[in-house]
Amino acid sequence: MRRFTWFTLALLLIVGAAAPSDATVATIATTTPLEDHQEQSVNAALLAAVQTAVAGAAAMGLPWVQISRALVLDDAVAVQILATDEDPEADAGKDAPDPENESDADSLAPTARSL
Repeated sequence: MRRFTWFTLALLLIVGAAAPSDATVATIATTTPLEDHQEQSVNAALLAAVQTAVAGAAAMGLPWVQISRALVLDDAVAVQILATDEDPEADAGKDAPDPENESDADSLAPTARSL
């Protein structure tokens, strides 16, 4: 019985220590039909899929989006975005990299954009 009490107390301390977040986050995935695999068709389908996903994020009141994944399938283009209602760069604080000292590898990382 004593072990159970300590376990419960430790579990409550761990759960209570986690900082709650008020941000709303959603993952939105869309697909668009693909007529053929020519570059122009793929680009048009990709643009349509991204526009649909961003419109869904805007409808949910999530102005910050970031493309997580884009895939060209046999007959469609699939896009997955991460959308949130808070600026993901605003809470970076001191841990944020200095843009003037950014390496080439860091410059290739995707960034979130406002609608």
